[in-house]
Amino acid sequence: MKYARFLFVLVVLSCLGAVSSAVAQEYTVTSGYDSPVPAGAEARVPVPVPFWSLPLWLMLAQLVLVPPEILVAIKLWAYMGIRRVSGGNVLDQEVRAKIYEYIRQNPGIHLRGLSSEMQVKLGTMRYHLSVLQHTHKITVSSDTASVRFYENSGTYSTGEQHILKHLRNETTKKILAVLLERPMATRQDIADAVGISGPSVSWHMKRLEEDRIVLSRRSGRLTAYEIPTTVAGYLCRQIRPPATAGPQDCSRAIGHA
Repeated sequence: MKYARFLFVLVVLSCLGAVSSAVAQEYTVTSGYDSPVPAGAEARVPVPVPFWSLPLWLMLAQLVLVPPEILVAIKLWAYMGIRRVSGGNVLDQEVRAKIYEYIRQNPGIHLRGLSSEMQVKLGTMRYHLSVLQHTHKITVSSDTASVRFYENSGTYSTGEQHILKHLRNETTKKILAVLLERPMATRQDIADAVGISGPSVSWHMKRLEEDRIVLSRRSGRLTAYEIPTTVAGYLCRQIRPPATAGPQDCSRAIGHA
């Protein structure tokens, strides 16, 4: 159906081009008198009349009347379904609707993650994300490392956006799960539980501390970590501690914090 419409438009535009060419071609106007001018006849040269010297009704007609080509173009525009994107019809486009739904299901995802997981080219993805943001369907959170996307309409607070962003990283997610189950765990405790090195733990904890998702407590040469009460409740609803820790029970983490 789309191809048929496209061909129809091409045919109409070709016809209009042919008409315009015919109208634009030059014509030779000859005098009504024989050459030379008969004796006693007066040869007159036409004098151009300025626009503002025309009668008022004729001036208004010139301003109001629209060339047929423009009317045809407007009809074709409407016929092909080309319309302004707004909040009411922004999700009528299939690819854009899928991107929006994917963001809803994966809050905190970044541009390249969207492009890779949905197999949509970066240029196309950027365009649709721009439209979704312009129509207030999504909101954007930026940091030094990446730009993250979330459903709009006040769905997530700034703190919740930070939590969801970090949960996109599987190692960070495991670290937070350990802290929910074992408040005040040390760097070595976390390294042993997650299976990573001490420096790797420090790198993750620094990022978590910057977003106030984790607090550090130093005692002598040891540093222990805990999750604030304001974070633990929401975080507990988003992740599940490791299976070895038993059923999910965040009361210890919330109570301790």
